[in-house]
Amino acid sequence: MEPARFELPDAQRIAALVEACSSGSAAFAAALRGGTSPAETLARLGLVLCREGRAVDAVEVLRGAVALEPANSLFWMNLAVALDRTGSPADAAGCLERALSIREQADAWLLLGTLRCKVSDLAGAEAAYRAALRLDAESPLAWQCLGLVKQEQGQLAAAIDCFSACVARGGRTAGLLANLGKLYFQAGRVAEAAEAYAGAVELDEGNANYQQMLRRAGFLRDVMDGRPADEALAAYQRSLPADAPEAEADPNAMLQGAFKTLTAFGHLDAAARVGRKWRELAPGSAAADYLLTAVTGGAGVERSPAEYIVEYFDGFAEDFDGKLVKSLRYDLPAKLCASLQSVAGPGHCFDTLDAGCGTGLCGPLLRPISRQLLGVDLSAKMLEQARRRGVYDALFCEELIAFLQGSLGRFDLVVAADVLIYFGDLRPVCAAVREALRPGGLLAFSTESAAGERYRLQKSGRFAHSLAYVRSTLAAAFEERAWAETTIREEAMQPVRGNYFVLRRRI
Repeated sequence: MEPARFELPDAQRIAALVEACSSGSAAFAAALRGGTSPAETLARLGLVLCREGRAVDAVEVLRGAVALEPANSLFWMNLAVALDRTGSPADAAGCLERALSIREQADAWLLLGTLRCKVSDLAGAEAAYRAALRLDAESPLAWQCLGLVKQEQGQLAAAIDCFSACVARGGRTAGLLANLGKLYFQAGRVAEAAEAYAGAVELDEGNANYQQMLRRAGFLRDVMDGRPADEALAAYQRSLPADAPEAEADPNAMLQGAFKTLTAFGHLDAAARVGRKWRELAPGSAAADYLLTAVTGGAGVERSPAEYIVEYFDGFAEDFDGKLVKSLRYDLPAKLCASLQSVAGPGHCFDTLDAGCGTGLCGPLLRPISRQLLGVDLSAKMLEQARRRGVYDALFCEELIAFLQGSLGRFDLVVAADVLIYFGDLRPVCAAVREALRPGGLLAFSTESAAGERYRLQKSGRFAHSLAYVRSTLAAAFEERAWAETTIREEAMQPVRGNYFVLRRRI
């Protein structure tokens, strides 16, 4: 255990502190006259100051108490609390470490875990919470705190186990059950999610969000159990309150979300039934047609239809970054641009096209190495988000191949992060990229991995390509300069494997 990261007052400063406190507080002076030790009297005053919201003064007084009795673990704990209230969690943690080196207490470990969370030391926080559980395995608070750490670390199964342990030990609250329901839902454990949300609604009947999630989980549970989509949808709609938000009351939006969830977790029969109902209610939906085709076979499809791209991405442009980056742990733009810069070397400045730029996640990374930075995408609403970043010289709402064919020799860098996954046959798009690039220009792109010799349409509606197919298709026009296998994103709690490349156009 390391000591707190500051010096304690010496004897002269302590004497001056005690004298000042005696002069300023009759109760303090009376306690000293009554035989209470200076250390204990300072400690009591420090607690009073803390309760009064005078944390800075409390720190000064409690430092004196600790200096007089450095073996008193309670004094160190009180000083930690005061330091935390002054916004010094690192120093507070140092005090708790000293307290725990003197005497272990579950409460001190819990507080130390909280302080470590504040400074983003999740591994240290986990160690502290586990130490608290070693001393008190029945503590619901310790199990809840450990669950929050595991949730923050993205370890959902472990988080579920911790929250379940908390509930089993008397920590059953509406908020905890709702969070547990969310994790069950993310893990594809829909029946358990519905049960957890039902418990949350029971404890907090007026919470509209809990009720909404219970209805959604109940619909999915019903269709997974084999209930016809018509019946499940009717039951869902009967459960809606009169003032339900428009997005929740819209059956098409609900069916689309359910279809995506069922597909992601491999419930393809249920997904097909929901998809057919979605298509029935939205006969003009390109997304419904295409995604149902993907789930039921997808034979003969060579690329994602432009109408699908527009409808699908326009539909969640505003939430795109949060869902992709936070929920799906998407960091491909950073990895791809880092590989690109390692190939290009320092000092290069490109005329750059961000192909299929979407909301512009690559834009801030490409701006420093670009003389001119253009973006093109089919989704106008995604481009609205990209425009707000303020990093592009121009943005174009056009089909990618047509745009490339109208840009002969215009660029010396084309970046396509998560774009070729909407093309099966890569030959047309790669030929168009070659013509848009100047001799020696660079192409940086990613693909999702497929076994076999060529490519296939996945249930997600995205294409996956074998490494051998990508290399053989591009070898005549491009020289490979960098390649790496990576995790593109997470989907249904599983990594989506893929590859990213940097190629140079042959002269």
